[in-house]
Amino acid sequence: MKAPTHDPHFNAEVIKLLLQVAWADDTLDPKERAFVEQLGRDWKVPADVMADLLTHLDLGKPLPQPNLYLLRQRADDVMLAAHALVRADGVVGVHETEFLAMVEQLLGKA
Repeated sequence: MKAPTHDPHFNAEVIKLLLQVAWADDTLDPKERAFVEQLGRDWKVPADVMADLLTHLDLGKPLPQPNLYLLRQRADDVMLAAHALVRADGVVGVHETEFLAMVEQLLGKA
């Protein structure tokens, strides 16, 4: 998937949001994790940022909140990435669908 921008900081904020979506059902499917890890590499998100985010998940710690003000500036690109992640494991659960609807509202898309 093409990076939303050439700005690794913005792309890291998208990754934070995607991990929130993936974790909406309290599990991170290995396919979802692999998808997010690959996006991090492709989008030039700093390795230390990715490691920190994945460590939060591995330890069951709350994830850092994404900067919604920044993400609203490119809401369509963010939503494309979020929908792609939800489909990565082949199963779109109720919690994921509800979370996507909430994200759309937060980004001003609903």
